[in-house]
Amino acid sequence: MNRHIESVSIFCIFAILFLCGFVKADVNLSDIPRVDAHAHVGDVERMKDYVEVSKVLKDKYKINLDVWINLSFQRRSGEGASEHLKAVKEKYQDRFLPCINDYRIQDGLRYPPDELAEWMKKGIVGYKLWFGVTDMIDDPMFEPTFAKMEEIGMVAASVHVAQPCPTEWCEDPVKFWQAQNAWERVLDRHPKLVVINAHMLDHFNSDEQLDYLGYILETYPNLHVDLAARFQQFHRMDREKLRAFIIKYADRILYGTDIGGQPKPGQYENVAEQYHRTFQLLETDHMIRGGFFGETETKGLALPEDVLKKIYYQNAVRLYPRVKDVLIQLGYSIE
Repeated sequence: MNRHIESVSIFCIFAILFLCGFVKADVNLSDIPRVDAHAHVGDVERMKDYVEVSKVLKDKYKINLDVWINLSFQRRSGEGASEHLKAVKEKYQDRFLPCINDYRIQDGLRYPPDELAEWMKKGIVGYKLWFGVTDMIDDPMFEPTFAKMEEIGMVAASVHVAQPCPTEWCEDPVKFWQAQNAWERVLDRHPKLVVINAHMLDHFNSDEQLDYLGYILETYPNLHVDLAARFQQFHRMDREKLRAFIIKYADRILYGTDIGGQPKPGQYENVAEQYHRTFQLLETDHMIRGGFFGETETKGLALPEDVLKKIYYQNAVRLYPRVKDVLIQLGYSIE
């Protein structure tokens, strides 16, 4: 009898500790979809490799990675675009949603404003713009493009402003802030432009930068950010501060990786393991090795389930066209 009472007491103590948050159990998200909102998939021929990685994630980790926003769609002509979109629909159930893109903005944008609505009709879900460490983003020659995107509701997808500073990619803080300030001037003029900034807007190297990113999100409610290629930087910020930040701004953060050429025959298990580490960093309080591209061990954030759902797919459903339809077609019940 005493042994039974002792067992019940231990169970009650554990239950109390669990409810108070002292003992954490990993959340079970095996039934929900996940969207990689920052991927460089490229052409249809490469998509089979991503699907193979998805199969490994499902079989080995019980994780559903179902949709990629493809930032490396390379079709300039309308005919080529139609063929690409048809092939994606027929072979892959529209799981790879393409964005037109510009990388060499110093030469001017290759998609005139009056073409953008037609690209949306063809099935393009956004316009990816890479500016880097320059204040050219505020150049008057880009103003008609931003104005047209705002008018027609085209998503400014994965807008790249600056690079993480101070790092080997950007050592000069003056140039970093010139780029960031130029982007704010654009945002001031276009409050209805739907924006998803890449890489947490590169305010993700210190607690102080995280504070500034909070200011940006408070000031510009049309702006969102993705986590792509920033999991390896979680350790640079105070864990509790970062966790509170992501919970507070869960409606503004999208899951992404910046994955490009990694999926290939013979590498599917490795890439799936990389994906799994990013999910572990967000879902558990385990010590995880570095996220998608990094090596430094970092304690996971153990985010609440409702926050994870927003980051993994609900924000993408709300912001990007066609994501909801694709997920419903794949068998998910999307509110």
